[in-house]
Amino acid sequence: MPRFTIRLATATLLIGAILVAIFALLVIRFRADLQSEIHQKIIERDAVVLYPMARLQVEDSEASRADKASNPYAPLTALLKSARQEGMLAIAVFDPDGSTIETVPATQLFVELEMDDYLRLQGGESITRYHPAFPLDQYFVGVAPDQRQAPVLEVLLAIRSHSSSAILGFVRYYIDARPLSHELALIDQRIYRQTAVTLGLGALLVALVMTAAFFGVQRAQRVIAERNERLTRANFELTLSAKASALGQITSHLIHGLQVPMAGLRAVVTGREADQSGPDWATVAGYTERMQSLIQETVALLGDAGAHASYELTGQELAATIRSRNQPAAADKGVLLEVGPGFPGKLDSHRGSLLCLIACNLVQNAITATAPGRRVAVSLDENSGVVVLKVRDEGSGIPDSVRQHLFKPGRSSRPGGSGLGLALSQLLARQIGANLVLLSTGPDGTVFSLTLPRSV
Repeated sequence: MPRFTIRLATATLLIGAILVAIFALLVIRFRADLQSEIHQKIIERDAVVLYPMARLQVEDSEASRADKASNPYAPLTALLKSARQEGMLAIAVFDPDGSTIETVPATQLFVELEMDDYLRLQGGESITRYHPAFPLDQYFVGVAPDQRQAPVLEVLLAIRSHSSSAILGFVRYYIDARPLSHELALIDQRIYRQTAVTLGLGALLVALVMTAAFFGVQRAQRVIAERNERLTRANFELTLSAKASALGQITSHLIHGLQVPMAGLRAVVTGREADQSGPDWATVAGYTERMQSLIQETVALLGDAGAHASYELTGQELAATIRSRNQPAAADKGVLLEVGPGFPGKLDSHRGSLLCLIACNLVQNAITATAPGRRVAVSLDENSGVVVLKVRDEGSGIPDSVRQHLFKPGRSSRPGGSGLGLALSQLLARQIGANLVLLSTGPDGTVFSLTLPRSV
């Protein structure tokens, strides 16, 4: 399995586990709050039922007694009749001051009204408490050993007079809460079951979402990988095309450079066929040497490009190369060739070699256009990180008809010229990020300029 897929699966499982844990915490928190609220509502239900019943018993007692002065607490003791109801464990009534009046059964222990309960009842609040394990042996006499604890519901009410709304006293009920305990247990089971179902569905939903996200990210990663592969392949093809284009241009330079020597060889051979006095072997050797030099130069460039060889050439070395390659042709023509000292910086071998090819094309054209005894000047300088090559001749200038199509093959100001040299020079300049332009031309001569950023 790819490393990316393993990392993605691990991250997906971790995020899914965190989401499930957060969801579970929220559900459990809400379940606890809901359970507590439901319990409280059910526990308070008996107080809601007992209060109107107690009020009715007190009202009936107040209406049926003629002499209330003899026993002012008689309406309260009427509440003790409820002790006979099923499930009622004990009742205690208290006067308005919280003192115990009477209890049923009379065997209750420590019958008193706590101060906190007294104050809450004075404020008109009813109190309901559920005791899941009420200690019966601490509150009642004669409790069997196996019944010391039982669920009990405690209800405390403030009893008011029907006529004056004054507090007559208080009553506390102890009610058998086993049915209530069973009801609460059923509700808890239902809540737990619903919680488990919710957690299961939520976990399943999170798992489905994370699984879908995992496969979605994996699919997106595959698409990105495929696109990257296509981009890499396209970049490789473009690079290969650019290299092929550069090699083709170098080869074209070789062919262009061989045109003049080949024409010279043909002229010598043709002329010597008519002249039986003997061939001009010196001229033939000169043309042959020039062709060999061009071939060696081009082969060296092709070798560097194929082997990805890279080294640096100083401006002085480039100027010396331009001078050495073109000095023989200038001497043959009787043209004075002046090449500047060059700049102190360096260029990489690839761009420097192509710069020399361009310069040789321009210088050869300048020598051809310049009459014997005149001058061709070459300068190679650097200005603000830009290498500037200028080739100036003292020819008669470029005609307007040729100037309009200067860097296109097929147009030349020389008889028999193809115009391929300038077109190749323009293509080679583009290969190294340079700009080749015609600065000026006229009866006093022509100036070509090439600008090349020294660093890329």
